[in-house]
Amino acid sequence: MPDHAPDRGRAVIRAAGRPAPFRKGERLIIAGTASDEVLLVEAGLLKALLPGLGVEPLVSLLGPGDLIGELGVINERPRSAHVVALSAGRAVHLAASAFLRLRAQSDDVNALVDQTGLKRQRDADERQLAQTREVPARVAALLLKWVTELGRPTDAGLRLDGLSQRDLADAVAASEKSVETALGALRARGLLRTSRLSFTLPDPAALARSLVR
Repeated sequence: MPDHAPDRGRAVIRAAGRPAPFRKGERLIIAGTASDEVLLVEAGLLKALLPGLGVEPLVSLLGPGDLIGELGVINERPRSAHVVALSAGRAVHLAASAFLRLRAQSDDVNALVDQTGLKRQRDADERQLAQTREVPARVAALLLKWVTELGRPTDAGLRLDGLSQRDLADAVAASEKSVETALGALRARGLLRTSRLSFTLPDPAALARSLVR
């Protein structure tokens, strides 16, 4: 049976926090700054970037239900990554002191923290494994993951809006040209449809099967 404790944890944070909209392109978190609050994403799409000189690797996409910034608060450490909005949206802001108090009082909030940590570890393991594959397989696998997790159903299939080809290239550590070639091959096979800042999987199961051949 599903564990509803993380959802109850989200409800606890939602009730205690302050909802606020964010704009496309806005930096909600800046690496190196104080960890003075946590965020719960309610709507929209964001990306987490590791700070670097010239290149800031994209390590994850974040969407509704994701908890952000809790590790820095728990460990009393500065922010370790930038979080940038890929689309307009909304997040609940909860001050660090209030979050720590709720965590001490609520098993459900702890369950959400644990779930968030497990998801990050799984994502890190998948990134490491992906580096052993060729670029077309990396592109296909990452699109399948992100569109399945964060996309919305449409008549044409599962669709994810807000992600650019440059974002995808950063995430798979490849050139835009090689990613463009990989996307073209997926389109030619009928496994992908694209438009500006939009990726649609007509049949996610077919794409998944193509990755295990």
